[in-house]
Amino acid sequence: MPWGKFVSRCCLTLALASCGTQQPPAAAPAGQPGAPGATLEGDNQKVARARLRAVIRDQSFLDHLPQSERPTAIFEPFSARMIVLYTVDDQGAAREAQASDLAESAVTREALRAVVEWNLSTLLRDPVSCTSHAVTEPARRHYYESSRLLLDKQWADLAAKVGTVVVAVPSHDTLFVACNPTPEILKKLAVIVQNTYPQASRPVSPSLLTWSADGWRDLPAP
Repeated sequence: MPWGKFVSRCCLTLALASCGTQQPPAAAPAGQPGAPGATLEGDNQKVARARLRAVIRDQSFLDHLPQSERPTAIFEPFSARMIVLYTVDDQGAAREAQASDLAESAVTREALRAVVEWNLSTLLRDPVSCTSHAVTEPARRHYYESSRLLLDKQWADLAAKVGTVVVAVPSHDTLFVACNPTPEILKKLAVIVQNTYPQASRPVSPSLLTWSADGWRDLPAP
């Protein structure tokens, strides 16, 4: 949805809920206990598993991938025009995950989302900070800032604490959060996003999203 021009000195709250003390998700067995090389194999799988990530991108991002990489990219729909693209943190540089990465880490396709959520929750630990009826402009943060949208438990906990939660992710490293926003706040946020999204080096979405019992859903234009 279209949004307007940047509003100077608008207030916006950048929020992140903590993930608690959950245990890492289970993956495929790493070898029989006591078998020769089982410990080394298990360690290698743990390292490979810890490198798995995911980013949120507009579906058009796939059109810009090299032709040779498109058929093997691992992705799934997220919300509106956004997709979840699975990646590997390759010594600080992200690349598209391949089937060979799942095999190396002993993670099945069905377990991939849970493994990635665990990895992201340990990577993005910032405490919650969300003020009702207020909007502030966040500093640009982490490469995986938009990936916070995948951390369902954090958002559910935040919504249970404050009520209505509205977010925008115009670029990969910028996340806007407004709690219990008034109509005026939503309009200001829409203006900021419309201005930020076209200028982003890695644009994600011009939409506003709101958290619901079923996850994220598009918020109609204010």
